Amino acid sequence: MTDVLISSLQKNGKDKNMENNPMDLTHKDENTESTEERTIMMDSIKALHTGEVRNEDSSYDGGYESVPGSEESLSDSGEPAEDEVTEEEYQEYLARKKERNKKIKAKNRHRRTMSHILTGVLLSIFIISVSAFLATYIVKSALDFTGIGKTYCQAEIHINEDSTTDEIAQNLANLGIINMPDVFKLYTKMFGKGDKFIKGTFTVDTTMSYSSLISTLQTVSTVNRTVSIQITEGMTVDEIAQMMEDNLVCRAEDFMEQCKTLGDTYKFQKRLEDEKLKYYQMEGYIFPDTYEFYVIPALEDNKELDTSDYAADALDIIYQNFNNKITARYYNRMTELGLTLDETITLASIAQREADTTANMGNVASVFFNRMADEESFPHLESDVTVHYVDEHIKPHLTTDQFDQKMFDAYNTYKCVGIPVGPICNPGLDAIKAVLYAPETNYYYFCADPETTDMYFAETIAEHEENLRKCGLDHAIAD
Repeated sequence: MTDVLISSLQKNGKDKNMENNPMDLTHKDENTESTEERTIMMDSIKALHTGEVRNEDSSYDGGYESVPGSEESLSDSGEPAEDEVTEEEYQEYLARKKERNKKIKAKNRHRRTMSHILTGVLLSIFIISVSAFLATYIVKSALDFTGIGKTYCQAEIHINEDSTTDEIAQNLANLGIINMPDVFKLYTKMFGKGDKFIKGTFTVDTTMSYSSLISTLQTVSTVNRTVSIQITEGMTVDEIAQMMEDNLVCRAEDFMEQCKTLGDTYKFQKRLEDEKLKYYQMEGYIFPDTYEFYVIPALEDNKELDTSDYAADALDIIYQNFNNKITARYYNRMTELGLTLDETITLASIAQREADTTANMGNVASVFFNRMADEESFPHLESDVTVHYVDEHIKPHLTTDQFDQKMFDAYNTYKCVGIPVGPICNPGLDAIKAVLYAPETNYYYFCADPETTDMYFAETIAEHEENLRKCGLDHAIAD
């Protein structure tokens, strides 16, 4: 038997040499099979010495099986026994073992395939379950967010000074107004509205969207009480703002801040440009009239209350009035004179502050037109009220670090050329018409008596200096 094995090994050795020969490419598959057989044969040699062969099929009861005739392969004298394993039996044994290994490999491949299928099925079920959950959550959130599809129910919620967004959301959920407090909290945080809830008792219902709920809970009750306020010709933004605060319509600061922004709601606003050197973009457009505004009782006790929305509402009423009062007839006249809306209102605001009568407003306007027509001789309009506007109505609202000399000079008619950057007050309709239909004169100068307010107009510098002496303004005469 040993001779047979050695003979087989030698044969396999030759096969290995052939396998390593790069010229023998035609026997590559046979060599691969021989290598596999040699491996099996090496295991078999070990088994022959021990009398057992390893059975790799786990389905068999025994871990090893006997090689045919291995127990009695040699006699006591060392000679081969009569039942010695023949070459044919050994080859038959190798064939059986090789077939058995193939079955084991096939079974393992089947197990792996089933495992992959099971994993895929479980993963699919998981993905479908998560998707269904998320879809349901999103739909519920959308319905809760919009208030759509809910049964109508009304409730009152009380908010304290120290109530947090989490507490408010939970209270709304407890009252049945919302179903998803976590989504409500997320919404308030995303839009930065979590710190603006106001102390008080509010009526809410299930059909309200998140936006409506938050707006209601952050809106000061006006108790439907109103106040009548008269804005007179020539008042400035800061003067009107203080009157608004005194009457509990809104805070003066909120009103002034709103006037620094140019909107585009009304047609007159579309004719304006956002001028960087203007302090108040809407100075000149707070149309003088008597208005009715809602009162905010809470403002009396809380001067720090945010009333920006109420200031905007009040200004909206005023702007609508201006828009209605300045009709196409006036715009056509501006076009004839080559003036823009802002230039017209600016000249009217200066005339409003300089003169005390409609006739004098027209004469003041005529002086400005005559000077602008001869810009080389009269580059500046030279009106004192423009200097006063900067000193009295702009600088007091700025710190020294915020002073902007370019802005100040843009208003100062002793320094800027022609019409200044913007209106210096809010003129009435008479002042506007006085500019649009100013009389034709030869006046280039004017002055007013500080005690009697009587006005004097002059065509020459000599006449003007004489008028200054009459008014006791000798110090204004140039050296």
